Amino acid sequence: MRRFNTRFLKPRRLAALGLVAGLLAAAPGSADWLVTREGGRFEVKGPWKVDGKRVVFTLPNGTLSSLRLTEVDLEGSRKATAAALEATAEAEKPQAPPPPKKSVRVFTDKDFARAEPAPAAADPAAGSTGVPGATTPAETPSPVQVVDWKQESKPGSANVEVFGTVRNTGQDLATALNLIVRLFDEQGGLLAIEEASLTTRALQPGQTTSFRAVFPGVISFGSTKFEVKSVPLMIKQPKGDEPPPP
Repeated sequence: MRRFNTRFLKPRRLAALGLVAGLLAAAPGSADWLVTREGGRFEVKGPWKVDGKRVVFTLPNGTLSSLRLTEVDLEGSRKATAAALEATAEAEKPQAPPPPKKSVRVFTDKDFARAEPAPAAADPAAGSTGVPGATTPAETPSPVQVVDWKQESKPGSANVEVFGTVRNTGQDLATALNLIVRLFDEQGGLLAIEEASLTTRALQPGQTTSFRAVFPGVISFGSTKFEVKSVPLMIKQPKGDEPPPP
């Protein structure tokens, strides 16, 4: 066995030895590291072992060599070997495949087919209702109008009340009365909508009735709008001495 003694080698020579050993090293998994007390560090082929007063090892080129035990830092060599094995195991660990990318597609109006409405058969003699000789009556405003209203906020309550009077200004009996009250803020934004309660749902021509609408959670508002709906019922005129309807 050839004895490799570093007693007569200068530190620069030891560094060169370590560089050559690293270039000629075998597979990382089958090599150990030796650290000398002078600060040298080089890789050997296979494990090194202590044989009496010597540390026996194999150089990367296959040459069996040895160093005096007093020249080797055994604890440093073990730590260097363990660190190298850990780094090798970490490098050989299989990498997890990247997560698959989610397919994202952006839909536009072109992706959706729009069915064109079938043109209705037009009858020259028919009005907009489609019935021959018929015409669509224009929507007329209700003859029942709000003639006055006020607002009230009771102390300690988080709501506001709107109340007032409606009058039938038409010539027919107004039935099925319905009053919707809308409240708006100072910028014209809608705050709340409520259906008002009415004293009666039918009004004779010229007759009035009161209404009230409560808006919970509203403390103040900027403006209001009233929408009155009713169904007119024509009053039959009395003939001769017939008494008028009650």
